[in-house]
Amino acid sequence: MSTGYERIDQETLRRDDQLNGLLQRIREDVMKGYIVEVKTRANTYNQLDNNSKQSSRLSSMSNSIVKQPMIQQNNQVKDLNEIAVVSQRDQQQMSNLSKTFIASPPKVRSEIVKPVVLNYEFSPDQTQNSIPQKEELQTPKTISQQLDDIEKNADTGDFQNYIKILKSITNQLQNSMIENDHDCNHMLNQAIQTVRTMCLLTRFYKQVGDFKNAIKQLKTIQKQFKILEPNLEGKILIELGKLHFLNQAYQNAQSTFYEALQYYEKLQWKSEITYILLLMAKLHSWTKNFDLSKKLIYGAIAILKEFVPDDHEFIAEAYVSLGECNYIQKNTDEAIEFLMKAVNIKYKIYKDYKHLKFVEVFNLLGLTYGLVPDIQQSLNYFIQALQCFQKNCVQRAQILNNIAVIYQSQGDVDKASKCHFRAKEIYSTFLPSQHNQMQRLILNQTCISPPI
Repeated sequence: MSTGYERIDQETLRRDDQLNGLLQRIREDVMKGYIVEVKTRANTYNQLDNNSKQSSRLSSMSNSIVKQPMIQQNNQVKDLNEIAVVSQRDQQQMSNLSKTFIASPPKVRSEIVKPVVLNYEFSPDQTQNSIPQKEELQTPKTISQQLDDIEKNADTGDFQNYIKILKSITNQLQNSMIENDHDCNHMLNQAIQTVRTMCLLTRFYKQVGDFKNAIKQLKTIQKQFKILEPNLEGKILIELGKLHFLNQAYQNAQSTFYEALQYYEKLQWKSEITYILLLMAKLHSWTKNFDLSKKLIYGAIAILKEFVPDDHEFIAEAYVSLGECNYIQKNTDEAIEFLMKAVNIKYKIYKDYKHLKFVEVFNLLGLTYGLVPDIQQSLNYFIQALQCFQKNCVQRAQILNNIAVIYQSQGDVDKASKCHFRAKEIYSTFLPSQHNQMQRLILNQTCISPPI
């Protein structure tokens, strides 16, 4: 039995073929994550074009792809394929629009009540990436250049003269902030330059032994500026503790170190935690609290071994701290043992005994052998420490003073006098005449002067 079908015209076949193609494209687009909108033939191309334009405005940022379509008079019919392509274009436009807003968020004006310092290490070096350079005035550029020059020649120049220049710069910056307190970008720029200047002042006050003024600079930073860079705040606390220690305000040093320790424990920065523990150990060594000092050092070593190998420089510094503690305690054998461990680790790292990183350990070995006493071995290590310096500084003068004392104990007055003279020459470049190091040097020189 045969079944008859009505004839199908070419237009109907063409539409069926288009429908199959449309369904295939819908499936592919859905698999790719597109939201596909299909319109009937009753909708016109102009309607879809208006919908596309509407979806690209801000009102299309909701979940709905197309808002109420506007009725148009043009009823020109387009193929279903073309309608599907235009719908896909709508989705791409929405995606591009979203990316545009993510990449370039709208600017919001806000009032800065207090200057803020961003991305700053506790070092005079300061990047300017966070400052809008196009609005920077001529004065900050000039100040920045002055600070660059001072940093470049910091170890070779006249510290007292640099202090005068930096104090003048600080006054200029403060006046500029007062005059331009309505300009947030200018305030931020000047705030960063001010902190940079105060850090340099702290460094130079420390070099000339004016620890009280050095402390004052850091406390001013804490009081006047809100620090958002996490490491800078911790470094200021560490430096404050060290300055209190040098100023022999041991209780203040201890409380400041403890505050820094709590700060870095919240951040869980183990490297800084161990560094602070070693500083606290040094403090307890010099205050004759030897048991607590050693507990802190061994605690630091235990933490260090969780993330560094046994021959890391951090471990070497911990051994130096143990050597120093035993030297003060006059346990010379233990001191020498730990200091030599530090020397061996440092040599594996630097491959040269004349590296500046050996100064502290060689100086401690010289002091320790002076207690043994082994005067010749003490002299050898002091001379090794002296050879680590490439230029003059306060520490080099201190080593020369130590060598002079050894020559004095050997009865070699001529060599002792030469070392004292050279030490005094260096001290006079960096320190005021009333500084305690100068007074100590003069006292030593008087002791070895030949009788008239």
